[in-house]
Amino acid sequence: MNDMDKRSALAVALSFLVLALWWGAISKKQNAGNEIIPQKTEVTLNEKESPSSIKTSPAKDTEIPSPIPSHKKESTLEISNSTTRCLIGTKTGAIRSLYIKETNGEVNLIKEGETNPFHLYAGEDELKNPIVKKTGNKILVSYKTASAVYSFDNEFLLVNLSALNNKKVRASWAGGIGSDPELMEEQEKRKLQKFYYNNGEKVKKISAAVERSLYKWASVSNRYFILAFFPEGKLSFSCDPEQPVPEILFSSDGNSLTLKILAAEKSYYRLSERKIGLEKTLNLGLFSFISVFFLQILHFFYGIFGNYGWAICLLTLIIQIFMFPLTKKNIKSAEAMKRIQPYVKKLQAQHKDDPKRMNEELLNLYRVQKVNPLGGCLPVLIQIPIFWSLFTMLQELVELRGAPFIFWLTDLSKPDMLFGHLPAFLPFIGSWPIGPLPILMGATMFFQQKLSITDPQQKMLLLMPIFFTFIFLKFPSGLGLYWLTSNVITLAQHLLLKKLK
Repeated sequence: MNDMDKRSALAVALSFLVLALWWGAISKKQNAGNEIIPQKTEVTLNEKESPSSIKTSPAKDTEIPSPIPSHKKESTLEISNSTTRCLIGTKTGAIRSLYIKETNGEVNLIKEGETNPFHLYAGEDELKNPIVKKTGNKILVSYKTASAVYSFDNEFLLVNLSALNNKKVRASWAGGIGSDPELMEEQEKRKLQKFYYNNGEKVKKISAAVERSLYKWASVSNRYFILAFFPEGKLSFSCDPEQPVPEILFSSDGNSLTLKILAAEKSYYRLSERKIGLEKTLNLGLFSFISVFFLQILHFFYGIFGNYGWAICLLTLIIQIFMFPLTKKNIKSAEAMKRIQPYVKKLQAQHKDDPKRMNEELLNLYRVQKVNPLGGCLPVLIQIPIFWSLFTMLQELVELRGAPFIFWLTDLSKPDMLFGHLPAFLPFIGSWPIGPLPILMGATMFFQQKLSITDPQQKMLLLMPIFFTFIFLKFPSGLGLYWLTSNVITLAQHLLLKKLK
């Protein structure tokens, strides 16, 4: 193996080793007990902005609020519209559940165990011990120094808060965002909860303390769902995601405050229709414009088949057909390098003590044989944006939640778990789900690598399928289906070109 091959093989192997270690590290079990892990997020602040002190309630500045009795022990009053149900506690006046409808039923966006995520303040005091009544599709919450009204304005949950004696009012959402238990477990491990805001010009992530006027909206979201807060009138907001219990605090200069809360799935099309930037809360990666293009094609195919699994397969086939010229060039380059290997070995043996002369002879050999040793690199580099855009798009696609394919694959948003889980006692990978999809993907990748190896000493690259197999054990099965389909098509192309030759 010449120096270039050694460096390439080592770089690839180390890259996938790092990827495997990274994925394993972020997938470790949470600490036992009731430890609350700070949730870190990302932000890009305006150059004119600087993180500032965050206005928070004195009761929540330095300590985590003690849990209050579960809402199951408190009766609730309900208001609803066609897509959302909100349950308010009769004793506390707190939002206890916030259900939204999705394809397979309802999902509660209040985290399990959160009994009072929405806090209201008048002056410096948190409002407590209210009288709660329901009138029509409104819930009236009366406190000693203030009152709040919960109602629906079309699709929005509307919160009106007003205080007596001209006390300034504030409201904070400190409950994060929840959904089904499996997603919550993943959210806590991988820190999927994100905060964003729209300052009237662009959408920005929040990863450090920020305080400013709220022009459009602020939001908290996980992979599939979003809670967005819209101001009615002039409000300011602050958020510090580094806090043990991150919150978004909304403040008014007067004694009244009105917020419109949107609880929704993170569907790119439904969010983008609003034309206020909510779709940018989807993490579609560096090549988001390519991801959106593929998403449009995927939706078109879904309209034909009514099955996202077949839509993914067909999308992958179309991409591979368009990429075939590059794939063909890559395969031909690998075959050419394999053909001249005996000559390369001979030159390396002859000039092993003279590296400079050996490199000159190798370059001359490549020129005479019309072989470009870097001929296989360009096609791979061009395919990276395509792979990454599909990778991020299929991970973020809420439409895959509960979407069946065939046989045992009944939810393309979840890992393949047909064979259950790996034994818990195994280090690093204990309790990981396991199914045939990632195993088949690894097997096809193994045969693909075997056909691509140009030098027997490159067999270390055969470890890549092993790394990928373990990594994909925990990825959504929709993503594994894409990779498996891509491997099968590429393998078929390779065998076809070899036969035609």
